[in-house]
Amino acid sequence: MKKPKAIAKIMISGYYGFNNTGDEAILKSMVGAFKEKIPQIKITVLSQNPLQTSQTYQVKAINRLHLIDIMRCLRDTNLFISGGGGLLQDSTGKGWSILYYLGLILAAKTVKVPVMIYAQGIGPVNKQINKKLMKWILNKVDLITVRDKPSKELLENLGVVKPSIYVNSDPVFLLKKKNINNIIDRHPLIQQLINSDNRPLIGVSVREYKGNGLDSKSIFAQAADYLVENYQAKIIFLPFKFDEDVYSSEEILSLMKNKAEVLKIKLEPEELLSVLSRLSLLVGVRLHSIIFSSIANIPFVAFNYDPKVKYFVEDLGLSELLLEIGEDISLKNIQEKVEYIRENNDKIKDILLEKVNNLEEKALANNELVYKFLNP
Repeated sequence: MKKPKAIAKIMISGYYGFNNTGDEAILKSMVGAFKEKIPQIKITVLSQNPLQTSQTYQVKAINRLHLIDIMRCLRDTNLFISGGGGLLQDSTGKGWSILYYLGLILAAKTVKVPVMIYAQGIGPVNKQINKKLMKWILNKVDLITVRDKPSKELLENLGVVKPSIYVNSDPVFLLKKKNINNIIDRHPLIQQLINSDNRPLIGVSVREYKGNGLDSKSIFAQAADYLVENYQAKIIFLPFKFDEDVYSSEEILSLMKNKAEVLKIKLEPEELLSVLSRLSLLVGVRLHSIIFSSIANIPFVAFNYDPKVKYFVEDLGLSELLLEIGEDISLKNIQEKVEYIRENNDKIKDILLEKVNNLEEKALANNELVYKFLNP
C-alpha cells in the first residue's frame, strides 16, 4: 500500500504586515500561486500584523518578533522562504533589518530546515560585518533566486558560491487586475478619482527617502502643476505605503497651485493595479509603482532613489525614462522626460509589453523551483 504524501508546510519571511502595497503584492502573488498548485499546502507567514495577514491571505500568521513561536513552527516546516523584496541590505531600516533576516535564515538552518532565498533584490551592503555574515550564512542555504543580475553579481563578489543562484524576476509580475466596476462598487469614491472628463489622468507615487527635503517636494509640486497647466491633466497621488505616502503626497499637494487628488482608500494590490491601469502616465519614486505601471502597460518617469529602481528600469531597456535622485531632479529634467514619453509613447508601450511577458515567465520560474523542492 502506497504511503500518503505528507502535506507540504512552508514558512515565509519578509516585510509583511506594514501596509506596504509592494510587499503585500509579493506575498499575495506567492500565496496565490502556491495554493493553486498545491491546494493542501500549509503556509505560515511572519508578519508585523498577524491578524490582518491571516485574514487577508487565509494563512497562519505569527508575530515576526516572537522567536519562541517561530522556532516552534520551524521544527514542523518543510521549507523556509526568505523573500521577496529587498530584505538583505543595510541602507534602510537603520541597518538592523539585514541582521534580522539573516538571523531567521540561520535559525532555520540550525533546526535543519531547507532555506530558499526567493526573488530578492540584494544590497546595497555597506558594512564589512554584514558582508561577512552574508557570505557565512548564505553559503548554508539550499537555493537562491534573485530579481536582477546585479544581485547575483553582488552575492558572487561576496563569496556566496555553494547554493545555485538563478536570476528570475519579482513575483508581482503574476498579479492580475481586478474588474474596475467591482472596485467602484466597493469604493464609490474611486469613480470620482478616475473620472478625468477626457483629460489625461497622471499618477504620482512618492515616498520619503534620504535627501527628500522640501526642495525635492517643491519640484514634484511644480512638475504636477506643469502637467495640469500644459497637458490639462488630472493628477492623482497613489500611496503605496499607508500612511507614510499619504502624508508625503499631501505635503506636495499643499505646495501646488492647482487642484490634485490623493487616493486615501487602502486598496488591495490587484485593485490598485486596476486603478493605475487607467493612467496615461505615472511619475513614480517607489519601485513597485514602476512595476505596476509596467504590468499595466503605462509609460513612466522613474526616480533612482535606490539601485533597485535603476536595475529594474535598465532591465526593461528603458534607461531614458530614469532620473537620478539629487541634482537630476529639476522641473526642466522632468519636463524633458514627459515630452520624450509623449513623442515615443507607442514605442515605449511595445517595449513594455514584450519585456513584461518575459518577466512574467521568469516570475513563474521562481515558483517552479519551489514546487520541485517540495516534490523532488
